[in-house]
Amino acid sequence: MISSYKQLSSKYLKGNIKRTILTFVGIVLSVALISTIGLFMKGSQLAQIENIKKLNGASFHVGISNYDETILNKIRYNPQIASFGLMSQGDIVPVGDISVKMNFADHPAMAFLTYSLADGHLPANEDEAVVDSWALPYIKDDLQIGDSFELDGKTYKLVGILNNREFTQKNKVGRLLTYKSEFAIGEGRILVEINEKANFNVVLEELESLTENKNIDINKQLINVLKPGSNQSILAMVIIVVSIVIIATAIVIYNAFQISVVERMKQFGLLRSIGATRKQIRQIVMREAAVLAVTAIPIGIVCSILALTGLQFIFLMLLEDGAGVSIFHIDWKIILISAIITLTAVFASSYYPAFCAGRISPLLAISSRLSIKKEAIKQQKNTVLKKPLSFPLRLALKNVKRNKNRYSITILSIIISSVLFITFSSIMDIAFASKYVDDSSMQSDLTINLQQDPNASVNRQQISKLLKSLENVSDVQEQASSFRIHLKDANLANATVADMQQTVGTQHDITIVNHVDENKNKKESELVIKVLVYGFITVISLIGSLNILNTITISIITRRKELAALKSIGMSQRALKKMIIYEALIYGFSGSLQGIFFGCMLSYIIYLAASGISTIEWSIPYGACLITFVAALFLSYVSVLIPLRKIQKDNIIDVIREQ
Repeated sequence: MISSYKQLSSKYLKGNIKRTILTFVGIVLSVALISTIGLFMKGSQLAQIENIKKLNGASFHVGISNYDETILNKIRYNPQIASFGLMSQGDIVPVGDISVKMNFADHPAMAFLTYSLADGHLPANEDEAVVDSWALPYIKDDLQIGDSFELDGKTYKLVGILNNREFTQKNKVGRLLTYKSEFAIGEGRILVEINEKANFNVVLEELESLTENKNIDINKQLINVLKPGSNQSILAMVIIVVSIVIIATAIVIYNAFQISVVERMKQFGLLRSIGATRKQIRQIVMREAAVLAVTAIPIGIVCSILALTGLQFIFLMLLEDGAGVSIFHIDWKIILISAIITLTAVFASSYYPAFCAGRISPLLAISSRLSIKKEAIKQQKNTVLKKPLSFPLRLALKNVKRNKNRYSITILSIIISSVLFITFSSIMDIAFASKYVDDSSMQSDLTINLQQDPNASVNRQQISKLLKSLENVSDVQEQASSFRIHLKDANLANATVADMQQTVGTQHDITIVNHVDENKNKKESELVIKVLVYGFITVISLIGSLNILNTITISIITRRKELAALKSIGMSQRALKKMIIYEALIYGFSGSLQGIFFGCMLSYIIYLAASGISTIEWSIPYGACLITFVAALFLSYVSVLIPLRKIQKDNIIDVIREQ
């Protein structure tokens, strides 16, 4: 009996360093794939939550109006409610050519409204106030943060400025928000924030049962991102994506380890012939797997963290306030789950071939004919394949047919990479077709609406000429009853609005709508989605490409002895090179076509799952399919070039003598 069989594991890893490195890289890529996607999805979720809060200007989940004391108490003492505040609207106060609506909120409600601020801070007492940016000149000339102003018989200190909103400017009704401590029962609205650990569907049903539907306002956009499980369509998409990633990870690791183990069946047969038990064979292989996994998993996790760091750096470069958009979020639960899945896949992929090796006849294992299928001799009638130039292709087809196991493993690798790319490309299309992105840009920086008598004649050319004469105006587009203005410098929008009031406003009744703040928020939100999606596709493509390169490279390197034998019986280096390239292209061609088929199927399934959140019509992703096909052929070709160079330098006799 062998008493020191465990030492064989470390000796093999050290003695076959090239094969060990390639298997090691396969495990690193696998754990990097699942951990990167997990951390990326978590970071993307947090970034989207912040973006939606910023676009909406508030962070509460539910608003309830026309409430009574019973409803208020049920919300106050509900353990599923994280916090709630009260907010109400007061009188509309005329101020020159505009009006200002008074708004009041207590401290908890103020915490929900911080996302409406463009500058400064929210009021802390009844003597402080924040006002819409566009309304400041009407209230007081050159009004700045820290200055005092009088409105409706009361003096306030300006402590902050609210983001400009289109509806307030069109109606010429600005907003003033100040603090109020006491609210009468039924006054204003209750703003509710649900506990993140609560079951949102259950809590929402409870809140809806308290009052009529017209009295409750649910922030569905924020809730859908915060709790994907609360929406069946989003939940279905998440389940599909996670399932694809887990299956892909398991297959990637299986491919990397299976090729290595299958090529060592002869060694297992020798060990069995000298007395090694089935259990010992399994322990040798699983010990190797454990060593590789323990070493590779931390490195893969570090690689995924570095990938997220790179994407965060891109945010800092592209966004003006990129520091406020963070996808760099380390969730130890995701990292632990990634490590467990990878470790399980490693042991599963190593256990199965070792289990098979323990059950076969030692003599059959030593003969090295386990993975080769004997072909029936057939009379070849095709004269084209008998030509000398087609001999490498003919031999390549035979090599593919005679080793179904190696062919299946290599093809699986290409299929998985192709499916991942096409699937996530479809998710990208759904993301860009959603209303959240589709409405993310305006047509202009400013809009001037004419408020004239329908029977009165207006010289539109004169107005357009006056607007174009302003220094900061770059373009003026005439509409039915409005003018769309594009500015040279959006930062000078307030000064330009003042100039327009002095030039055009003194001659015509106009309303100026400043879109700059909303445009900035929505364009940044669109850019965040683009960076997230394209970054995600880049990571998937990179890992998938490296997986294809690694699998085909292992497949070629493990056949050095076979290729040396072909050279020893007279096959030229050129013919050998053609044969291997043809094999790789066969892998790429077959794998990419199957990957495209299954990728399109999954794309359609995801479309059905997303039908509840997007109105996009499904179509075959021709662009992604073409990229997949070309990339698979190119990567298959490139992956054999480096092994071919090494094989070309091999000594035929030394390679054949290798055990």
